[in-house]
Amino acid sequence: MRFLYMLMALALAAGSGWAKEPVRITLIQSSLSFNFVPLYIAQTEGYFADEGLKVDVVLAGGGPKAMTALLGGGGQFSASVLLDGMMAHRKGLDDVRAFAALSYFFNPMVVRADVAKARGLNLDRPLAERVQLMKGLKLGITTPGASSDMTVRFLALTNGFSPDRDFQIVPLGGMSAQVAGMEAGQVDGCACLPGVDILTKAQGLTVDLVKPGEMTELDGVTYGTLYGLASYNKAHPEVARAMARALVRATSLIADHPDAARAATRPFFKEMDEKIYLVSWATYLPYFPKMPLISREDFERELAFEKVVLPPNVYKPVSYDAAADMSFTISAMRDFKR
Repeated sequence: MRFLYMLMALALAAGSGWAKEPVRITLIQSSLSFNFVPLYIAQTEGYFADEGLKVDVVLAGGGPKAMTALLGGGGQFSASVLLDGMMAHRKGLDDVRAFAALSYFFNPMVVRADVAKARGLNLDRPLAERVQLMKGLKLGITTPGASSDMTVRFLALTNGFSPDRDFQIVPLGGMSAQVAGMEAGQVDGCACLPGVDILTKAQGLTVDLVKPGEMTELDGVTYGTLYGLASYNKAHPEVARAMARALVRATSLIADHPDAARAATRPFFKEMDEKIYLVSWATYLPYFPKMPLISREDFERELAFEKVVLPPNVYKPVSYDAAADMSFTISAMRDFKR
């Protein structure tokens, strides 16, 4: 299958007159987490290379920072969450385009085990009761305005609380900083990057605050998102097509050969021991797309989430056709089926 696809990729490249030398691009990624697994697979399995791309990855330390870097010319593509592109459009930065889905919503929340015991926090209690018992806790996030921040706010607002008055929201940064913050007692819990919850629970440091799927309004909403710029994609359609084809192959590997996808992702989580990595993979596998398409329905559900958490003077609807360009992904999906 790989050989046949390489032949197809070479034929497409030759037909477009694309240069034989690899095209070097920079991908600005918000953080290292399970939100971006298709990108890891495309790197380790050589899908980018098969498409004539040399991809350099830069970690930005948060979604808003990744979006700022993309708009500032720091790279040709960025990876963060769907919220970041919506916010860019609200600021009039309409060159941004959501390019492909990388994961669905899964923003785990945990609390230190000692805090949970002291407060009587456990999953047997109704969610609204748990939120009441969380009042006053210090909850870590990645960075202000990121989806982790919005998740804490959503939990508070949908249960009758004020996120700023009733919780203390503490920016921590990436995976290692979130773990260190809880180990040091800097925070009582966190809206975690995927992987932090598994690691800290295995250590006995934390327990879950929210059950998977408990915030049903967010089930199936696009989360990890690859972004590009309309101006760049128009000027370099061959690169955009190559990126899309590599991601279609990566998501197909997840859908059809999850064990191979798991092995391809493993090098990006070297700090995890094998047992924790296997548990993490099994936990997050249902939240990876089988094809990297962002549907209108998912886009509208993201808007509904944002309407809850954003102040009225900030929230305004964003057009799917203005903020998302699925043309390259749809074309790549057709290529893959041939």
